[in-house]
Amino acid sequence: MMLTRPMPWITTTIMLERLSDAQDTAWEELATHFRAPVHHFAIRLGLNDSAAEDVVQSTLLAFIRAYREGRYEKDRGRLSSWLFGIAYRESLRVIRSGKREFQSPPAPGRTTFLSGRPDEELARRTWTQTWERHVLDRCMEQARGEVASNTFEAFELTALRDVPAEAVARELGMSRNAVFIAKHRVLKRIAELRREYDPVETAK
Repeated sequence: MMLTRPMPWITTTIMLERLSDAQDTAWEELATHFRAPVHHFAIRLGLNDSAAEDVVQSTLLAFIRAYREGRYEKDRGRLSSWLFGIAYRESLRVIRSGKREFQSPPAPGRTTFLSGRPDEELARRTWTQTWERHVLDRCMEQARGEVASNTFEAFELTALRDVPAEAVARELGMSRNAVFIAKHRVLKRIAELRREYDPVETAK
């Protein structure tokens, strides 16, 4: 029944505010939150690990520079969409440099640079899938630290592993109704966290 200590909940809005203020923790937070999706995106496009790391570093540096120069227009959509544009351009730059090798052979169905310049729309869909997975993982990690361990386990078993509520109730020593309540509570909290993490900004 114990709670695990959640990590500090830092949304994209908070990160941007700290970048604007040039706080010492801004770069570390940016790297912590954005490194994984950018790296996975580059890998899914067919780049090897070394090339993907180049994309991560150049993307984050370009992101900070562009943001501090006022080039991010928050009324035009989510920050993740802007980040995609930078990561896509940096991925193209790495392949055009001719200094890095691709993954070989590419996994079946994987978007890849091997046939030349990747289709931007296909790359955008790849980014969307990667980003949504990243955000879901962050939200689930946060939610896990906010509820009792058996509450999250009930959610995990029913919502993620599709275990029948009756079996979960027996395993966790809960009533069937308590299992449904736990599932609903965690799903609701994850949805709230998702809206907070990368909100659509609107012009004021």
